[in-house]
Amino acid sequence: MKIAFVSPFFGTEAAGGAESECRNTAIRLAASGINVEILTTCARDIHHNWNMNYYAQGVAREDGLTIRRFRTEHVNLEGFDALNKKIIQGVKLSEEEERLFMALYVNSLDLYRYLSAHGNDHDWICFIPYLFGTTVYGSLFNPARTILIPCLHDEGYARLQAVKELFHRSARIVFHVNAERELAQRLYGDLPGRILMIGEGIDTDLLSDADRFRARYNISSPFVLYAGRKDESKNVHTLIRYFTAYKEAHQGDLKLVLVGPASLPIPERMKDEILDLGFVPHQDRNDAYSAATVFCQPSLNESFSIVMMESWLCKTPCLVSGKCAVTREHVVRSGGGLYFDNYADFDGCLTYLMEQPDMRNRMGLAGREYVLSQFAWDTIISRYIREVLAD
Repeated sequence: MKIAFVSPFFGTEAAGGAESECRNTAIRLAASGINVEILTTCARDIHHNWNMNYYAQGVAREDGLTIRRFRTEHVNLEGFDALNKKIIQGVKLSEEEERLFMALYVNSLDLYRYLSAHGNDHDWICFIPYLFGTTVYGSLFNPARTILIPCLHDEGYARLQAVKELFHRSARIVFHVNAERELAQRLYGDLPGRILMIGEGIDTDLLSDADRFRARYNISSPFVLYAGRKDESKNVHTLIRYFTAYKEAHQGDLKLVLVGPASLPIPERMKDEILDLGFVPHQDRNDAYSAATVFCQPSLNESFSIVMMESWLCKTPCLVSGKCAVTREHVVRSGGGLYFDNYADFDGCLTYLMEQPDMRNRMGLAGREYVLSQFAWDTIISRYIREVLAD
């Protein structure tokens, strides 16, 4: 069997959950004996200037994969930013504006020419994630062989007509959890393709050391941990605001520790209570999971959330936003945490977790069992071979 993964960005330097999922899934499918080819652009990732070609075009062989890189199209980024702002603000684009937006959002004519000429050489072509031109336009060439791995979020991009058409023409669609599938069906109605509930693979051999983290960063107090990009798109500003209110209402030495790129303003009076460590090495982040009393994932838009799974592997319970259907589903299904819809909920949940160490430990163990039973790589690759790629 020969398959291709089409992703706008690919490589060890490509930041993003979908990019990581694509690379790790492809490598493990190749290791299982499947001939896997990667079709991608020469751009690095969405956080760098994707209007330039970071990698050389051409063919390379890495990690058992054939990687074909194609030049990205040079576009008017100011025009893109104007339309992107409208989408984020919930403004419905006209038909012409939508066509222009998709034409500006990471495309490669050379990639499309390759798909036109060689698409039939593959049994299946897997597109990940849903919102880029490489997926929307690339899937037009071989819809009967198209597998869509959308990583769908409840956001303005998901409401574009071009995206609805993408979901309706894809032969098979791979979802991570039921909440993601329900969102797609709510947005696009009944989908004619085969719907598959597969999940996402997690490296379950994660090693961590709580004492090492506390010693390295001189943190002796109990703390709530957030790991990931620290910006408003991840709702971290709400976490900061809620934790500030919590500390003003409760005595004690509980801290909030933030790790990851970017930053948000922290009230001056909270500088000793909210510790922003910035970007830390991967092992330090793993150690932080074990050292934390509670892990908080406040994001409103997730299609899976790897950081939750990593936290659970370290037996740390999760507190998540109830407004994110995906993360709420995880804690309900696993019994590995609690969810909040507002500050009163946050206060109550965090107080309960701090005052009930036995229940906190049981939740952490339940979360770990959930990850091991549902998302270990052997399980995910077996599902791909049996369900996604089978005739």
